[in-house]
Amino acid sequence: MFNIGLIELIIIIFVSLVVIKPEDIPKISKYLGLFYRKINRYIFNFKYDLSNFDLTDTKEKQNLNQIEKKKTIKKNKKIS
Repeated sequence: MFNIGLIELIIIIFVSLVVIKPEDIPKISKYLGLFYRKINRYIFNFKYDLSNFDLTDTKEKQNLNQIEKKKTIKKNKKIS
């Protein structure tokens, strides 16, 4: 996903261990997990809304087409 190799990951972990206190690692990992969960939820909801938007748009077009067909049928009956 982020195209990070094993060596880069080891460097990131080593730097984070040097910069962050060992007592704070559980707190930070908890917050990172919550942040990751929220981001995934937002992305999922966004994708879900987009898929529903397309379906709703298509259904509305179908309903409008049906209404237009009914109107043309009524006009044709009046003309005949």
